[in-house]
Amino acid sequence: MRFAHGFSAAMVLAASGALAKDDLGAIATPPGITLQVMGKAQGYDLSKQTAAMNPREQIAFTDPRGMTLYTYANDPSGKATCVEACAKEWLPAVAPRGAKTFGAWSVIARPDGVRQWAYGGKALYTFIKDVDPGSIGGNSPARFGARRKNGAGEYVGGGVRGAAARGAAPDVPLAADWKVAFAYPLNDMAVPAALSVKEVADAAALAVVDYRGYTLYAFDGDPAKDAKVCAKPCPWIPVAAAQLAEPTGDFSLVARGDGIKQWAYKGRGLYSYAHDLAPDDANGMGVDKHWRVAAVASFFMPKGVHLERTLSQGVVLAAAGGQTLYRRDGYIFQSGGGHSLRRGQQARPAVGRDIGTNARCATDCDKWHPLAAPKDAVAQGFWTVAARADGSKQWVYQGYALWTYDGDTRAGDINGNDAMDYGFANQPNVVSATPLQKAFDTGTPMDGLPALYWAIAVP
Repeated sequence: MRFAHGFSAAMVLAASGALAKDDLGAIATPPGITLQVMGKAQGYDLSKQTAAMNPREQIAFTDPRGMTLYTYANDPSGKATCVEACAKEWLPAVAPRGAKTFGAWSVIARPDGVRQWAYGGKALYTFIKDVDPGSIGGNSPARFGARRKNGAGEYVGGGVRGAAARGAAPDVPLAADWKVAFAYPLNDMAVPAALSVKEVADAAALAVVDYRGYTLYAFDGDPAKDAKVCAKPCPWIPVAAAQLAEPTGDFSLVARGDGIKQWAYKGRGLYSYAHDLAPDDANGMGVDKHWRVAAVASFFMPKGVHLERTLSQGVVLAAAGGQTLYRRDGYIFQSGGGHSLRRGQQARPAVGRDIGTNARCATDCDKWHPLAAPKDAVAQGFWTVAARADGSKQWVYQGYALWTYDGDTRAGDINGNDAMDYGFANQPNVVSATPLQKAFDTGTPMDGLPALYWAIAVP
C-alpha cells in the first residue's frame, strides 16, 4: 500500500478496518452494522439550497439495509423485553453467528433464543414502518424530494424540484419509549464546554474539536516534554483551558511547565495544528508519529482502501495502488453547487443509490473500473456491497458505487474529476411523475438540465 503526501501507515491504520491498539479512536461499528445520515442529508431534495449543502447533523446506527436502529426505554441493560406483540413492529437487530463483544457493542440472547445486537447494554431494534435509509419512526426522507416512489412503492414528495415549493408532510411522532440509536451527535459523553465532538471528514472519524470547530490532536507522551520532540518552529499548539476549568468525563487537565493549563483526552495532551486552516482540515495526520487525531471513533474502511491527499481537493479515498476513487453522481445545472471547490458538491446517498452500479457512461467507458469487493464482503460503517449484473460485487460508499480511472497515473491524481455527460430534454421545466430525460432516468426526478458526472470520493 502506498502512503503519499505525508500520510503515514499509522494514520491509515487508524481509519481502516483494523482495530486501534488502544482506547483512542476504535472503529465505530462491528461488521454488519452500518451508518446513515438522517433526514434531508440523504439528498432526495434537489432544490437550489440542498443540492449544494446537505446538513450532516445526525448519523444513526443502522442495519445492513440502512434501516435505523432504535433502543427501547423499558429494556434493562443486557436484556430485550420487546417480545410477542411488541416484536411484530419492532424487530430485533439480529447479530450474525460468531458476532462478538466489540467496544460498546455486545450480543444478548432473547427469550426466543435469537441473538440480538446491543449498544451500551441496550438492545437494538428496527421499525417495520421504516422503508428508506434515513427514516425515523416511519417518516421517510423521500418526502422532502420531488414526486417519486419510496421503499414501499408509494408515491411521496412533490412540488417543483422537490418539496421546497410546497413543504413536506409533518413528521409522525416517534412512539413513546423508543429512541434512535445515534452514532452522532453523542448523547452519552461528557465534554467540556470549550470543546466538542464532531464528524471530521478528512480524518474519517468523530473527533474532538476546539471552539472554532478545528481538529484537535492527541500527544502520545508527556505534554511537559513536548518541546523535546517538536521541531522549531513547533506547529503543535497546546489547547489551553480556563483557569477555573474542571475535569469532565475522559477529559482531564495538565499543568504544564510553561504555565499553560492544558486539556487532555484519555490522558493525552490536546493540541491544534498550525497548518489546519478550516474546520474539517486534518493536515496534521501523519506529520509526526507523536501526534494523531484525537478520535473518539474512527470509521471503517475496507482492506486496501486508504486516505490520499491531492494538491487541490484535499483528502480523497484511494485504492490499494494509490488510484483515486470516484463516484458516479447526478447534477442539475439550475441548482446550487460548487464543483470546483473543495467538497463543493456533497454526497447525496439517495442519488447514489438511484444510479447504482450502472454508470450510464458515454465516453472513455473502458477507462473506468468498479472497485471490486470480495465475495464475502460485509456491510460496515458507511460501506455497503452491491451485486453487479455480471455477478461480481462492488464496494459502495455512502450510497455511491466506487470506481477507479485509468487516466490517473500517480497517487493523488484526480484527472477524472468533473467529467460530465449532459442530457437535454424538449421540456426541461415540466415536472412529471417520472423523469423526462430518459437517458438519465436513474429514479431521481430532475426537472432541469441534467448531467451525470464523475466526482472524487471524499471521506
